[in-house]
Amino acid sequence: MPDSYIASSLPSHEIAELQRLMIEEIKEVALFFINPDGIITVWNRAAEEMKGYTAEDAIGQHFRLLYTDEDKARGWPEHNLNEAKKNGFYREESWRKHKNGRLFWARIMVTALWDDDQKLVGYSKVTLDLTEHKKLEECMEEKEEVNRILRAAEAGTWKWNSTTDQIEVSPHFLELLGYTESESTWSFDRWIDFVHPSDRPDFIRQLQSVRDQCPRLSLVTEIRIRRMEGTYQWFFVRADWYRERDQDPLVLMGVNVNIHDLKTAEEERTILFQQLQAERMRFSEILDQLPSGVILAEVPSGKLTYQNRAAEKLLGRSLSPVGSAPEYGQYKFLYEDGRQMANEDFPLSRAIARNEATSAQEVAYEHPDGGLSHLVITSAAVADNDGVPRIAVAVLHDIGALKQTQLSLATEKERAQVTLSAITDGVITTGLEGEIISLNPAAERLTGWMEAAAKGLPVGDVFHAIEENTRIVTPDPVKQCLEDGRTVQGTPRAVLLNRHGEQYSVESSAAPLRLDDGRIIGAVLVFHDVTESRRLLHKLGYQASHDVLTGLVNRREFELRLKRTLDRAKQSLNTHAALLYMDLDQFKIVNDTCGHSAGDDLLRQLAQVYREHVRDRDTLARIGGDEFALIVEHCSIDEARIVAGKVLDTTRHFRYTCKGHMFQLGVSIGLIPIDSNASTVEKALRQADHACYLAKESGRNRVYVQHNGDMDMAQRRSDMHWVRRLSDAFENDKLQLYYQPIVPIGKDSDGLHYEILLRLVNENSDLITPTTFLPAAERYDVMPTVDRWVLRKSLQWLEQNEQHVSELDMCTINLSRRTLADESFQKYAKELFDSTTVPAEKICFEITENGAIANMKKTISFIDALAGRGCKFSLDDFGTGMTSFSYLKQLPVDFIKIDGSFIQMMNSSEVDYEMVRFTNDISHMMGRKTIAEYVTTASILQKLGDIGVDFAQGYWLGRPQPLAA
Repeated sequence: MPDSYIASSLPSHEIAELQRLMIEEIKEVALFFINPDGIITVWNRAAEEMKGYTAEDAIGQHFRLLYTDEDKARGWPEHNLNEAKKNGFYREESWRKHKNGRLFWARIMVTALWDDDQKLVGYSKVTLDLTEHKKLEECMEEKEEVNRILRAAEAGTWKWNSTTDQIEVSPHFLELLGYTESESTWSFDRWIDFVHPSDRPDFIRQLQSVRDQCPRLSLVTEIRIRRMEGTYQWFFVRADWYRERDQDPLVLMGVNVNIHDLKTAEEERTILFQQLQAERMRFSEILDQLPSGVILAEVPSGKLTYQNRAAEKLLGRSLSPVGSAPEYGQYKFLYEDGRQMANEDFPLSRAIARNEATSAQEVAYEHPDGGLSHLVITSAAVADNDGVPRIAVAVLHDIGALKQTQLSLATEKERAQVTLSAITDGVITTGLEGEIISLNPAAERLTGWMEAAAKGLPVGDVFHAIEENTRIVTPDPVKQCLEDGRTVQGTPRAVLLNRHGEQYSVESSAAPLRLDDGRIIGAVLVFHDVTESRRLLHKLGYQASHDVLTGLVNRREFELRLKRTLDRAKQSLNTHAALLYMDLDQFKIVNDTCGHSAGDDLLRQLAQVYREHVRDRDTLARIGGDEFALIVEHCSIDEARIVAGKVLDTTRHFRYTCKGHMFQLGVSIGLIPIDSNASTVEKALRQADHACYLAKESGRNRVYVQHNGDMDMAQRRSDMHWVRRLSDAFENDKLQLYYQPIVPIGKDSDGLHYEILLRLVNENSDLITPTTFLPAAERYDVMPTVDRWVLRKSLQWLEQNEQHVSELDMCTINLSRRTLADESFQKYAKELFDSTTVPAEKICFEITENGAIANMKKTISFIDALAGRGCKFSLDDFGTGMTSFSYLKQLPVDFIKIDGSFIQMMNSSEVDYEMVRFTNDISHMMGRKTIAEYVTTASILQKLGDIGVDFAQGYWLGRPQPLAA
């Protein structure tokens, strides 16, 4: 039936039915029937047009003919019939194949056909070609994708109809500018109004030029456009002429891309510029500009087709007529060990013959003139779109300079390794993430990690440091220096815990490692073992603040803590504390009976007993020979009285046995409150000392509490008492002159040399030391009278003892600060020397450092006046003032007496030892002789001799004796 729309092998009654269906002239639907075995039995014209098979081609064939190979492989034709048979109907959309291989998108519907006996007689299949719908759907998806891309790229589009001057703006562009209005068509003037005033004139000129040269000229520019909130942002604008349909006018279609961030990033702008340039360069021009050599060859022949200028320079020859890979023998390449490379082993040969890529192979190349170059060659075959390689490329890099640099670096590295191995500081180098690269031997020793085991680990796993006091892990200096790009000092008091549990006190710093261009490539951590020096500092600090005999706080440290307590009391009305001044009773008996070593042993034992009864927050100190002091914090005067009572009871019950004797001591305690009315350290100690004295005066072995209200009055009463006692002593000859020898160290004496001392005799004929009564004399201006009495009596006694004077080398007499400032005393002293036979050159006046600098002008005048008569001068207590050395060279003294607090401690304190040595050296440089006071042991005397001190004075050399004895 060539003229019929249907060709069939079915029975006639079925054909009749099919002809009825075809009369409906279904032209857009491919319709055919399939028997139960899947054989096509009916095929309409629409099926022929849609699928490309004629009725003769299709009928009698299995309908698998119409499926793609992929669908056939997965059994999809049978699947569709089974689904229709099971459910009566099956529908799907998928790609179907035309006879010519073209794919079209089809919607298929398969219906199972049953006879009256419910026997399957076949299937009808209807196919609709929805390719155009599918393409439309894909276009819509593509458009949506474009919209998403524009939104992600912060870009928007616009169209300018130059005929109507209308601008149509995309919603994305409005959204980009922060506008929510739905109006998307603007006038030209409104569009221009959005452009920054500075950019507007040039932009208008460009638009006019583009319109005048339409459609040849495109618009490319950068302008600032105003956002809704009034700020301006930079946009890159690109527009081209186009016509949507042939009959439509040309419109300028533009896209605006937000480049505001790029404009502020010059580096990115440069990169974009370079990329734009690179895109415009021709392929050959790009290759010729490369510093690396590039060679191209055909695959599979191996014929060389191109080399750039760099390759020609590197190889020293033009492109040779090499027609195949076997001819590569014209080039002489060598392995790194010097062996010549066979042709087939050339990197380019391997890429051509075996499609084998070579990455950065180092070779040597021998030039035609015999010269040698070092190259790195990378090669690969380049496949076309069909996957078949037709070109192979070899890229050559000259690494001659690199080789030389590597050699230099290797030399430098070896030198650095030798240096790092030799230094005692630990050195760790890290990468950018803080991962360890290397450790020197010192770092291995201190951390306990070998370099091989530590490589790659975070530096914090190897350099594990904690704060010395809190034991908290210290911040990682390497991490901080890499983050900040600067040198970072480690925690000041850090302790390194190494892998084996050992601890080292360290000082560390981390610094970034930078290339010449400033880029950071890692960090170096340097740490120094300061365990011994820190231990020594701890020791020196302890010795400087503690009494060497008892281990208690010494007087200097005690005064510092007392000052802090006084300051807190002044700042707060609710802060209460108390000061206890304790002087042992009957201690002298132990010294006289058993010797000074026994006395020292007693003090050590008693100090330990006291320490057991004192709270940790309170401060117990030894401030003198047998004198102690205690600061009781946060307590009322009544509570402090209880503490004093416990100290009193502790002392009463203390027993000391020596040489068959058992000694029982007592203690006199002066107690004063410390509150918001607190005074200075000196005044507080003086008041507590006075209260202690009153305790002794009241019968000893008791506590005397002196309240703030009666302190000043009590002080005045005490002062007046001693002033009266002094007046009585002057009248009744109750003052006595004593002397203490001053002996030369390490040489024979040139004669008698001693210091005149003063004692007061009380009613019981007991001697009272000047520390008890002279402070009152100072406060009530009696000292000039005392000094006159001492000078007069001393000269009188000397004049009466001519033989003694003949043996006398120097007699030292103390002068007070008030006397130095008293001009009448100069006249008095001159008159005495004029009236006596005692040579003035045998008299030395001893002045204190603080007294001398109180009025430098008068002091120097006084010294000059009496030195002119031949008198000598000695500077006492040197080293206790804050300005000792600055004034030393101004005072024309002959002797420097080093303060006894340094002498007493020099055996146990390196700080005090160095102070004595330094003072002695400076004094000798200035032409002064030195005297050390408070020399109490042979070892101290020995050390003074080693240092070179000239004279010594103290109990070890002689106790004070009456001058008239």
